[in-house]
Amino acid sequence: MIRFGPWSTTLGLAAGFGALVSVLLLAAPGNRAANRLLAALLGVVVLRLMPYFLGFAGFYDVHPWLSFAPFDLGLATGPLLYLYVRRLVTPGLPARWWRHFLPASVMLVYTLCAFALPLARKHWWNDVVHERWVDPLESAASIVSLAAYLVASVRFQRRYQAWLEANVSDREMHHQSWFATVLLSLGLWWGVTVGFEFMDRFLMRLNHHDRFPQYVFFSAIIVVLGLEGWRQAGHRFPQWSVRAEPPPLMMASDRDWSEAAVDWAERIRAGAWWREPGLSLSEVARRLGTNETYASRAFNQGLGRNFNAVINAMRVEAVQARLASGEKKPMLEIALEEGFASKSSFNRVFREHTGQSPTSWRTAHFRENPINPRVETT
Repeated sequence: MIRFGPWSTTLGLAAGFGALVSVLLLAAPGNRAANRLLAALLGVVVLRLMPYFLGFAGFYDVHPWLSFAPFDLGLATGPLLYLYVRRLVTPGLPARWWRHFLPASVMLVYTLCAFALPLARKHWWNDVVHERWVDPLESAASIVSLAAYLVASVRFQRRYQAWLEANVSDREMHHQSWFATVLLSLGLWWGVTVGFEFMDRFLMRLNHHDRFPQYVFFSAIIVVLGLEGWRQAGHRFPQWSVRAEPPPLMMASDRDWSEAAVDWAERIRAGAWWREPGLSLSEVARRLGTNETYASRAFNQGLGRNFNAVINAMRVEAVQARLASGEKKPMLEIALEEGFASKSSFNRVFREHTGQSPTSWRTAHFRENPINPRVETT
């Protein structure tokens, strides 16, 4: 008899929530390609709950033909995670991305073939072949696969962070807490899976009742990923073209990068481009009539600072100049007008360039003419 008790209801609600968010992500207008990958990732995670939701509700007792239904696509979890992390911050997927799903495809074909067997043959295959050989190999392969893709995703994010630091003037606008949430959630998923598999293989055989805490934990991960994934669905991150630009026609040794950097910095000052929040190296290179490779090399070799540091130094100097002129606007208002995106980014950058907080610097430079405390905002 099919009966929904507290255990099946708990898993069913989590699975239903994850499935709903997956559908919504498919229709989300922003980041369509990345959101579809996240929807697929959530769908795979939801499917992982289904055998236990159906088992606790009694579906397998009433409909034994459901055995070997293709619910477990664990070998697709890692590839979907990695491709989602990449696609969210790059213009396209890597070449031959489909190869990442070959192991999952093989496992899906195997499961579908087993699912199509007559019931008596299914039971024989499960007892003689699947549980002895296939299931342990699949579990081990899924664990190794997810671990490898987690490492690859973390490494990719570190490379993106380094690029963001050097190429985007206001990286705080694109805080990476969402990436940390995704990677931590799947990392915890991996850790809990390894723990329960170790217990099952080496300490004591676990039945589906023993594994209930494992799937309650998975349910919590589904809820977190669903809520945060939907909240972040429309945020557009600066796009990093992982492929290098074509080699410049002029060799590096033939170019006076100091002269070019000084000239380009003056053009940025003359146009007051630093006042634009989110100003990027690619946009500045376009206005200068050059490419990102040249612009980056000029700032780094000619001025000894990356693009981000050059732009933020101009912003700090502009704020200092306005304060020195006796302007009475609140400091935060001045900072925002000079291109800073937030109070936190202004405070951080100002301290990096002056060695003092904005408040300390203002106090030290205006001891003889104190600022009205009602004007101070930082």
